[in-house]
Amino acid sequence: MKRPLQLDLWLCVVIASFALLVWANWGKLENPIIDIGREVEISARLADGQFLYRDVATYYTPLGYYANALALLLFGHHLEVFYIVNLLLALVATLLFYRLAKRLMNPLWATLCSICMLIYCAIGPGPFNFIMPYSHGAVYAIVFSLVAITCLDYYCTSQKQLRWLVAAGITCGLAGLAKQEYGVAVLGGVLIGVNVQTDKTLRSRLKQSILVALVASICVIVPLSIYAQQVSWEQLFSSLFPTSQIGAINRGTVSLSRTLSVWWSTLKVFIVASSLILGSLVVAHRLSNFVKVPKKFRSLAEGLLSLAFSLLALYLLNRSSIFSNYNYYPPNASFNPLEDLSWALPLLVGWFSLARKQLSLSKHAPLLSALLVFSLILNARWGFYINFYGLYALPVIILFFTLLYNIPQRFKRVVCHYLVICLVISGTFKLGGLLIRYPHAVHSSSGSFYVKNASLAQALNQTVAAIDAAKVSSVLILPEGNILNFMTATHSPSRELTFLPHVLPTARDEQAFIADMQMHRPELIVYVPRPFAEWGYQTYTDFNPLVDHWITQQHRLVHSFPIDSSKIRIYVSK
Repeated sequence: MKRPLQLDLWLCVVIASFALLVWANWGKLENPIIDIGREVEISARLADGQFLYRDVATYYTPLGYYANALALLLFGHHLEVFYIVNLLLALVATLLFYRLAKRLMNPLWATLCSICMLIYCAIGPGPFNFIMPYSHGAVYAIVFSLVAITCLDYYCTSQKQLRWLVAAGITCGLAGLAKQEYGVAVLGGVLIGVNVQTDKTLRSRLKQSILVALVASICVIVPLSIYAQQVSWEQLFSSLFPTSQIGAINRGTVSLSRTLSVWWSTLKVFIVASSLILGSLVVAHRLSNFVKVPKKFRSLAEGLLSLAFSLLALYLLNRSSIFSNYNYYPPNASFNPLEDLSWALPLLVGWFSLARKQLSLSKHAPLLSALLVFSLILNARWGFYINFYGLYALPVIILFFTLLYNIPQRFKRVVCHYLVICLVISGTFKLGGLLIRYPHAVHSSSGSFYVKNASLAQALNQTVAAIDAAKVSSVLILPEGNILNFMTATHSPSRELTFLPHVLPTARDEQAFIADMQMHRPELIVYVPRPFAEWGYQTYTDFNPLVDHWITQQHRLVHSFPIDSSKIRIYVSK
């Protein structure tokens, strides 16, 4: 007799949390003048028949761009298409994440773990979340990576059916086609997961590893080979592995001192804020025992007291100067002790090293090992601290909650209450910020989004109106801000869509770019203010003076729309 389907109430809590955050986040953008614009514009140009790498430059693999281009062809040139596609991807990722967490923990802890992931990774207005990320390929890659690890888990728990390993290899390859480092990282995780099985011979594990690696390689090489018929292998390789550009990006950001600094800074916030919350739990427990509260209301009273004391303690902490020199957190760092778990990477490695015998005997050894290796390889690019946190932290979050879940039973209840308070506080702050801080709309026939800054919204709306009024199709926007191209259904004549300090690194590169623009002359040039303090530059003029001189001296300024202390400037040829 088949068991009737049972409703997973904890999964319903996760989905309800997802829906609430999505509703609050709809259309919100932390800063539209960054990579977000490049991502939507690339897919729009592909939908118009251009070719990636040949006509449009990017450093990432093609799957996400072409999937989004197909969505634009099917549903129209609207920004909301990206919202909906990414929401569906985020929902799939959430369901897969919850399923993996539930394999390692009980449903309550899996729910807390999933809500933590939703708050800090999946849903948010910034570029390092799933809705409008700096790289749409990363969101596709996350989904494929979670599917691959899920397939590995099914293989290890379903009489070792090889079809699950084949599926894992396929999804590893698809993750690589979406974003390179995810494919490499999840393939490494799956291979390690296969090889920690204690019930298989070395020969058998070697065959299985070769099978997974071969299937993944075929899934990457065959599509790229077909694509290389339109774009040469040389150009494809130079686009996907831009050695000089990667060196420029990583210069000053990847070093042992920076990694140690990030680990210590994030750990400092975690320890101090967590100590206050745990202290509040102790005080509330003793106070609820001291005051005669009816037994049936005691848990509720204790919970409310714990929350109130925690908020008061964190507020006082936030007002203090203890984190005044802390560069890696926003001003309300104290209220978010779980916001950055970079410091947990060495802790997790230590946990696996010290408990390797017990973990090797666990039925979850392949899954745990795959998640650890996946997280380490994925974050190795940044020196083992979690840069672009929302898109790179998922395996670390699930492993961190698993570590807490495996602490002695007598501490587990207190830690569970601690996690609930952390998530209630951080979730409330997130919802409040989303609902209050983004009142200013930017509209066009191609979609809408909402920003915090009134002058930014006004300037963007004025720029959209000016481009629409000019009735042009070729608009060069630099150094960043291609979301204006998408909002006005125009395209840049340039192969490059963002002009960071490493894109045109020499005078010769600038001269070549100017010569190309003189051959494919834009009808308008839109100069968007964007500082690059992370590279030591305050204005675009500082690192590309020849291009700046060409724009300002050989073109006529026709519009100037102020943004705080800067201006969006629009030029036409003299």
